[in-house]
Amino acid sequence: MFGSIKRLIGAGAQSNKAAHVLANWAKAEGHAFKHVKHAGGKGYAVESAAGWRVEWGTSQRPYIVGSELRFRCETGVEPDVQMVLLTKVLAQTLESDVFSRYTNAMQTQVDTSLPDEMRWLAIHPKVSVAESATLNRRFTLLCNAGEQAKKWFDASLIEAFDRAADCWWSDALVLVITLNRGMLTARMSGQPLEVAQLKLVGELFSCLADRLRAAA
Repeated sequence: MFGSIKRLIGAGAQSNKAAHVLANWAKAEGHAFKHVKHAGGKGYAVESAAGWRVEWGTSQRPYIVGSELRFRCETGVEPDVQMVLLTKVLAQTLESDVFSRYTNAMQTQVDTSLPDEMRWLAIHPKVSVAESATLNRRFTLLCNAGEQAKKWFDASLIEAFDRAADCWWSDALVLVITLNRGMLTARMSGQPLEVAQLKLVGELFSCLADRLRAAA
């Protein structure tokens, strides 16, 4: 009983801290902060002036424990284009999880209860961005429209990813970027939440969102 109470108090404190961090960051950046409710409970959202949205709440993915931070944006890219981008280390971890689920259940097809991005690791081809040694060495990019994906990574976007890889996006960081039905989404752990995290991920996400919207 006391353990449950402690967990509830801890969850409440974490939520209040996240709200404080998000609200301060939103104010500093000129964004709009709001409280939201969803199926998993309460959360928070930030609407940017550039048209993308940040959400904090209960994790929607099995590979993110606890709270989840999401950056989301409508891009106008064709709805049938699917893409996933993550580090090679994380890709190997998720691929092992998919393989384990597949073999343990003796299934003849990929489990459709898995998140889209985990299934795509098994079915979509890998894309090589020749102009970026960092992307090819450190990251896994998969897309069912490979030639189109290559065109998205122009010099400015490659530079943004190179900076991220050099400064903060480590090999083991659980950060997954997807494109599905025209919606660009970046998912990562939302605990602990820090202003520096929001600023750095937000800058990279904004660059990618702008590039996809321009290409669309």
